[in-house]
Amino acid sequence: MITCSDFRFKSAEHAFIEQSGLTDDYDLIARPGAARSLVAPRSAAAAETLRDEIALLWSVHHFPRILLVNHMSCRAYDDIASPENEREVHADHLRRAVQLIEDAYDGVSAEPYFVVTRESGLSVQPLSTD
Repeated sequence: MITCSDFRFKSAEHAFIEQSGLTDDYDLIARPGAARSLVAPRSAAAAETLRDEIALLWSVHHFPRILLVNHMSCRAYDDIASPENEREVHADHLRRAVQLIEDAYDGVSAEPYFVVTRESGLSVQPLSTD
């Protein structure tokens, strides 16, 4: 799972992991901006270290899928997204990250998710790749 390091969304992410049946059975990479480091990194080092972490975890665990989780109000996106286009920017980054991962790792599926606000609180929902 590649997710944002923002503490405000950890409860929703933990609930999502449990619902997905992955409790104690997943690797976690938490970075500001999550998928952003793959497709629009703030620095070359951010992109390189994320790719290196994915490669290391893949070489050890040969996981069949990667879950990518972004969220609204992500401060790592302040320089490239506004309240008016933020969801679209995240959707674009998640879709592009899916393609990059699936091209790089034969047989691995990448799944894009987005943290949304519900009346009952926050939840992680799949993002359509259409």
